[in-house]
Amino acid sequence: MKRTVLVVCILAAASLVAAGQRRRPRLPVPERTQPATTQPAATQPEPAATAAPAPAPNAGPAAAQQTYQPAVEYHSLMQLRFYENQGNFLVEDLEVVFPPAGSRKATFFITRANGAAVASVPLRLESPLASFTMFGMYKPDGVPGNANVGEPGDYVLSVQVDGRPVTTLPFSMRREASNDPFNPKTTFVREGPWRDLAYFSSRVDAPASNNLRFNWWTSLRELPPGTSANRPLVTLHILHGGQEIAATRSPVVLSQTDWQFFNQEFHFPAEKQVRWMTLADLTRRDGEYTVVAKVGGKPFKTYRAEVRGGQLQRHPRNSLDTQPHTDFISPRLVDTTSRSNSSYEMYDTFWVMKKN
Repeated sequence: MKRTVLVVCILAAASLVAAGQRRRPRLPVPERTQPATTQPAATQPEPAATAAPAPAPNAGPAAAQQTYQPAVEYHSLMQLRFYENQGNFLVEDLEVVFPPAGSRKATFFITRANGAAVASVPLRLESPLASFTMFGMYKPDGVPGNANVGEPGDYVLSVQVDGRPVTTLPFSMRREASNDPFNPKTTFVREGPWRDLAYFSSRVDAPASNNLRFNWWTSLRELPPGTSANRPLVTLHILHGGQEIAATRSPVVLSQTDWQFFNQEFHFPAEKQVRWMTLADLTRRDGEYTVVAKVGGKPFKTYRAEVRGGQLQRHPRNSLDTQPHTDFISPRLVDTTSRSNSSYEMYDTFWVMKKN
């Protein structure tokens, strides 16, 4: 009997324990998660990398870095090849100062004074110009470079970048008949800055030891009445205070009815040994200087220059802040006449005006 009671008590206790376990609240078990480094959340996709824009071919410095506006070097614009028999131009090399950032294309235009286009040549930019990073060269872009006019009138030469002119050169053109009865012909002649502008030039790297040059244009039309047009000989003379201090050593032959370009150097006739004039020689004394062109010993054209504070003064259009910018004439150029990149040289230029 006692054994039976003991078994019953044990069974009852076991039932109470089992019931208590069924009523006990279950503790929450945290879910096992993967480390964040191995799988990003579905709502936070990893952003795709943004591709950098492709640079333009041969792109120059960013536009934001360009301090000065581009300009065509004025000498190269004035020296465009001109065919006086047809009244047409040939665009070959146009030197550019402060090449435009990014843009490699430009257009050479000849327009009438009212803006109507007469001729155009697409251009491509090659830069830098040898080791000179602030210079470049415009060349015809896949075309021969012919710019045909062939009619008298008032015109403007210009180069446009992105549709905006950067440098302009106004000029007029007319027909002129020959006075030679054995060679009657009609040619075109131009009027413009060739008559009035000229410039001194000196190598930037050695102004005290390299010869000073004078660069100018003239024409048979400028010679005094009665002067023979048969190989007239022209000399240049520099005067200070009315006294000649230097002159060209040999004359040049003037042969063109349109404008002919000369690049000449000076020596000191009063000295026993030949010594060529440098920029340092010219700027040794302040005051007004004149450069006089003579034919047969007779003056026919005079330019004025001034030295102040030991510095040869430049034309106002040589200022970097010239307005309008299309009138700007660079105070420096790169001489590329050697046609060899390793021989290019940079020159300071001091533009002057003809004296009336």
